[in-house]
Amino acid sequence: MGEFSDKLCDKMREEHWDAKRAAHELGICLASFYNYRNKNALPSYEILKRSHDLWGWNFQYVDFGERYAKAPSESEQPRQYVLPFIQNVHKNDVQIVRAKAVKPDALELTVQIRFGS
Repeated sequence: MGEFSDKLCDKMREEHWDAKRAAHELGICLASFYNYRNKNALPSYEILKRSHDLWGWNFQYVDFGERYAKAPSESEQPRQYVLPFIQNVHKNDVQIVRAKAVKPDALELTVQIRFGS
């Protein structure tokens, strides 16, 4: 969060942008911009990748793979919400190994899942 915030503040200073302009350039709403700048929220991978594509930013703990590859848009590559191998998992493939109460209203489960080939 801090690294993105610092880079964002530096970019605004260099370009003489206000918050509204910086948010517009990055394609985010103003509220998200302030959350990122004030280190209250962690930008998603898509936002980090967009800043990498637009301004050439690199981050210490993020590897974007091919250096000059652009992230595909939602229309080019829609999100994949269900992984194909999960569709093949059935109820009898899941076994609860351990159940532990961590709070009065929360339970921690350790499960074993068999994935067929």
